[in-house]
Amino acid sequence: MESFYKPIGVHGLSDYCKGVMYASGCMIKEENTKYLSVRNLDKWYAECIGKETGYTPYPSMHNIKRDGRPQWTVKSRNITEMPDISSAKNPADFIRPYLELHSTLDTVKAKSTRKVRLRIYGKEEFLSIIMRYLPAKPKKIQKISNKVLSEEKEYTGKTCAIYYQSCTEIEQILNYINGYPRNDVVWDKWCSVMDETDT
Repeated sequence: MESFYKPIGVHGLSDYCKGVMYASGCMIKEENTKYLSVRNLDKWYAECIGKETGYTPYPSMHNIKRDGRPQWTVKSRNITEMPDISSAKNPADFIRPYLELHSTLDTVKAKSTRKVRLRIYGKEEFLSIIMRYLPAKPKKIQKISNKVLSEEKEYTGKTCAIYYQSCTEIEQILNYINGYPRNDVVWDKWCSVMDETDT
């Protein structure tokens, strides 16, 4: 049976939207079709996808015991493939939501000063790719294991990370990915962290 939903293809989407899909989406297989589903605790990202694909986000109870609140989900049945950075006309727009979702910008105490630190998490292959674009020296990819609770089951999750601890490099990275659309809640927090640091 032919699908009711007409694919629109990833090429008609903004690079920011593609980045959100890559950062928090997964492909769902259903009977003889597949589509992209995005789930996130922050409604902002589901709404971004909804505006471009025509689907309405809704609150999901998936992992609510773990998270303590609903996740916002949008099922874009007209997107039948996962976008990647090679489909982006402007890689910075693709990387921006990825860092909003999968990085931590904080400070660490070093003697009597506070130094800024940026940690970016993800698959080893993708971290290798984005390091080609970021205006900073390549870093060694660290492998990390941690305990994860999902649907009342605990397991050991594995991921990778790259660390930046040069204030100059971090400023250059943020300047590179800065643009619109963006999640202003995340950016306001980042600006606050940068203001705390001793350069």
